[in-house]
Amino acid sequence: MVKKIVLSLLLSSLLFGETLMESVQSLIDPSTYNAHKKLIALLFEEEDAFYKGSHFDRVKIASVLEENGLLDLMLPTAEEIELTFEYGGENPLFFMKMVSDMLRNMGLSFVLTKRAVLDKNGFVWTVIFESKMVPDPVLIAKRLAKHQIEITELERLEATRWRYRVDMSNARIDAKVLEAESVEKIVRPVRPVWIDVSQIKRLIIRELPGSHWYADVVVYDKMLHILSMKQNDTRTRYLNLKLPPDAVYVKISDRFTLENLRSGLKLTAKGER
Repeated sequence: MVKKIVLSLLLSSLLFGETLMESVQSLIDPSTYNAHKKLIALLFEEEDAFYKGSHFDRVKIASVLEENGLLDLMLPTAEEIELTFEYGGENPLFFMKMVSDMLRNMGLSFVLTKRAVLDKNGFVWTVIFESKMVPDPVLIAKRLAKHQIEITELERLEATRWRYRVDMSNARIDAKVLEAESVEKIVRPVRPVWIDVSQIKRLIIRELPGSHWYADVVVYDKMLHILSMKQNDTRTRYLNLKLPPDAVYVKISDRFTLENLRSGLKLTAKGER
């Protein structure tokens, strides 16, 4: 039995390129690992529980470390935090929107771009900001998972530098889904409104009394490629959009300021797809 276990661990190391303990070490400070070796060995005794496909699930590993007080994200003083997000797809606009929305929802509205590179391997976006605490990688994973975005790689480069690689093949924007013949109202929006129009053929937008709307409407496909747009420099009381078959999202805003929509807009969905 002992020989079988040893052989299994050896094969895992050869096939997958790293051991479970190496994955653990990639997420915590060396001094933390050395000080708590026995506890860590106990926590990760069941190696099979941490596999996800052919690799170790670093988000699950981080979660166990966090639950046991081993994922130290606090800093003694405010420092520059650097988060790098990698994406292997072909649409950096979609990727940046999803990541920036996630950061904003975590209270990180003011981040600066340190690096943005698009090449044959995909897109890499590095952001920086000042903080006394590194954003919780487990919470980041949960926020992204709500939009069907998966973290496939996670690495602590330094105490203030973390790297994420994401899979967005099934990603969806947080948008209100409109069904055929439904009616919705947009009232005093503080940012552009995203609508899921994947189930309808036509969208009618009416200005409500008290608003003074200058239309700024963009129609996108699933990956946020622009299909059409309508931008008016004159007041828009009514807009009738015939949606392309591959339309999934519509972003509604005002050409100049959202304060023009103080009384809101009325949305009417027509035609079932």
